[in-house]
Amino acid sequence: MLHEKKFYLAVLLSVAAIIAGTIWPETKKDSPLVSGTFLELLNSSLQSQTVLFILPLAAVLPCGEEYLREKDSRFLRFLIIRRSKVVYCLDKVVTTALSGAMVWFLGAFFAGLFFFLLFFSREVLWSWPTSTIFALFATLGRILLSASSLASLSAVAGALGGSVYLAFGVPFLLWYACIILRERYFEALYCIDPTEWIMAENDWGSNQMGLWMFLLLLALFCAVLHWMVLEWKLREI
Repeated sequence: MLHEKKFYLAVLLSVAAIIAGTIWPETKKDSPLVSGTFLELLNSSLQSQTVLFILPLAAVLPCGEEYLREKDSRFLRFLIIRRSKVVYCLDKVVTTALSGAMVWFLGAFFAGLFFFLLFFSREVLWSWPTSTIFALFATLGRILLSASSLASLSAVAGALGGSVYLAFGVPFLLWYACIILRERYFEALYCIDPTEWIMAENDWGSNQMGLWMFLLLLALFCAVLHWMVLEWKLREI
């Protein structure tokens, strides 16, 4: 994964999306910024429409069509003989699930570093408010779980459909189909809306625990589904 150019392209895309979605604060020459400005900027940028649009694209780039590429190059049979089918499946499922999350973790890190260098020295106090840090990590955690689910779903679509276009297109289409369904037909059913998964604006129980359980189970379900599809496909080899 780390040796692929697509991975670094996805990270670059995520950084660009975060910065493009930033609502820049008004600054005056002799007026300091509020403490924690760079953290609040990063948190609000991670919830921007730009990030919500790019999220399903960047998450699937590193490993979405990995199985298809190995199969078409006849490298897959060599890997299975060398590792065994179980080890191959485990490696692919774990790597794919982590790839989507890793892309957005690094994207948030580099964007946060950019905001830090740009604004931290201009803040009134050199301190990081605890509430802002918790809010930032909560938003980032929800994005990482969503990206992991998307990456696994991409691999499933690619393996089942035998097409790179399906691997990259199905997660994006499903992502926006869920948003449209909620906005136009099922307004009260906010649990199907990916925007809600990231922004957590509605009631999910104490400390939004219901949302965390939902996203975790969704990521696990997509990973298990990926494993099952790989096992089924490898029977043909």
